[in-house]
Amino acid sequence: MKTTWPIILLGLVAPALAAEDAGRQDGLAWLTKMANASRRLNYSGTFVYQHADRIETSRIAHFVNPAGGEFEKLETLDGPAREVIRTNDQVTCYLPDTKTVIIEKRSARRFPVLLPEQLSGVADNYVVSVTGMDRVAGYDCQVVVLEPKDKLRYGHQFCAETGSALPLRARTLSEKNQLLESFAFTELKIGGSFNRDQDKSRYAAKSRNWKVDHSALVLSDVPTDTGWTLTSQPAGFRKLTELKRSIAGRTVMVSHIVYSDGLAAVSVFIEPLPKTRPAQQSLSHQGAVTIYVRPVADHMVTVLGETPAATVMQIANSLEFRGGRGK
Repeated sequence: MKTTWPIILLGLVAPALAAEDAGRQDGLAWLTKMANASRRLNYSGTFVYQHADRIETSRIAHFVNPAGGEFEKLETLDGPAREVIRTNDQVTCYLPDTKTVIIEKRSARRFPVLLPEQLSGVADNYVVSVTGMDRVAGYDCQVVVLEPKDKLRYGHQFCAETGSALPLRARTLSEKNQLLESFAFTELKIGGSFNRDQDKSRYAAKSRNWKVDHSALVLSDVPTDTGWTLTSQPAGFRKLTELKRSIAGRTVMVSHIVYSDGLAAVSVFIEPLPKTRPAQQSLSHQGAVTIYVRPVADHMVTVLGETPAATVMQIANSLEFRGGRGK
């Protein structure tokens, strides 16, 4: 019996482990297909964003031309009017209520583009599983769940259209398994030919005399050792980029460091402490994004990411300057 039991247990455990590994690989494959579909497909429709007691409805049209250019128009359908036009990484935001145009370059993930192209590290920090089928906006979709392995990151649930893998619904869950925010299509058309007219702004012509805000426009990025480092890096997170960033309207370059666990990204911005602003720390939330600001010596540190407060605070509180060009 002493030799038989281990053999019997091994026979029971091995198939379970194999099934678990197969389920993880299937889930990761779905995540990869979802990331690609969001960027490479033509689609248009209406989706609802919800967090706390706020509900916002938006319309989106996304097209990719045969040469690979990416065009997108996003407009809100309730509340203050807002229209966002994106051509590759050039973003123009029209705010007709204040007659303002905001121009910037960014690669922020927005619904349905919620996944990074490179998903390395996801399986180390999340239990990825395919849990069944559902139906969203008239389409059958596959449910994919990412359960965090610790309290340093949020959980996620996606529902991807079975044919194209386009995300139709995305939910973010807190470390207490409470719903933080949700995106879901209510009406959608997938496919169709490239149609540049659907991505043209309705405000472009009438905004010629509006105020133009370039304050968020990144003029240049210079990869470098900023001299800033972490004394206590959150488990599972690794540094992706470190650079000095020139931003329109700023007299000095801003240090920008990005950490990621393969899915969630945390950005650290370091700049000289403004003389007109009191040196004090603050913690705030915008949907699933946590923002923590604190003074470090004569610098202001802003850390933001789609993670629990404990994660961004650990990064901000363990940031130190150890020499180099960053200061």
